[in-house]
Amino acid sequence: MVTVEADADARLSIVGDAGRPGVLFVLNDVPKGMDEEFTRWYHQEHLTERLALPGFVRARRYRSVEGQPNYMVVYDCESVETLASAPYLERLAHPSPWTQKIMRHFLNMERSACGETWAAGEGTGGAAIVTHCKPIQGREDDARRFIREELGPRLMQNTCIVRIALWETDAGVTGAPSMERELRPGKDALADWVLFIECTDLAQVALALHTHVLTGEGARTGLLLGSWLRYQLIYERHATGDSPATSNRHSKGTP
Repeated sequence: MVTVEADADARLSIVGDAGRPGVLFVLNDVPKGMDEEFTRWYHQEHLTERLALPGFVRARRYRSVEGQPNYMVVYDCESVETLASAPYLERLAHPSPWTQKIMRHFLNMERSACGETWAAGEGTGGAAIVTHCKPIQGREDDARRFIREELGPRLMQNTCIVRIALWETDAGVTGAPSMERELRPGKDALADWVLFIECTDLAQVALALHTHVLTGEGARTGLLLGSWLRYQLIYERHATGDSPATSNRHSKGTP
């Protein structure tokens, strides 16, 4: 039988640059009538457990303004390696009774362990637009360059945008088996890339996206843009003892 420690060591070898921040990005729904207990579980137990683990820096919860999934949680981590570490895998292997109860009711689950490969801006927006995207195969560098040198700078001219980040999913870390995954009905979806746009005015930012992103531009840019989801920030918590230097890595832009 493979131990948690050995499992973690094996996956660390496939993780990217440890100097970049990591993000655990989760979208899901719950059945009608479970919202209150779902929120209590998050605030009274689950976030406390996660933020007590080494490498977890901050957690933010969002609610959809329109469409589904209705809920989103974003965990900022020191690096994506945090999500392949022995303490985190140990926690996934031994979910609490309350977690076992709640996760059996998760619907439309999307979970992605990501590395933040680029960001611009500073601070935390009260709302966010989540843009699913993916590079054309073999043109990953072109897609990153387009975001970094064209799309990002154009969008950041809008004063409603606080921060933009590119999150690239590590499929190896995301797909690691766990007891928690087995509890959830159905198969978890995962993102390819996510462009996470924090802002103060969702309508203004949606208009800016429509203005600057042209359908069918993928042949030139190497980037294929998918669905856009709009969310409002409803809760934020930092890890106990988190230093300002650590927090700043996640609120400031990265080159």
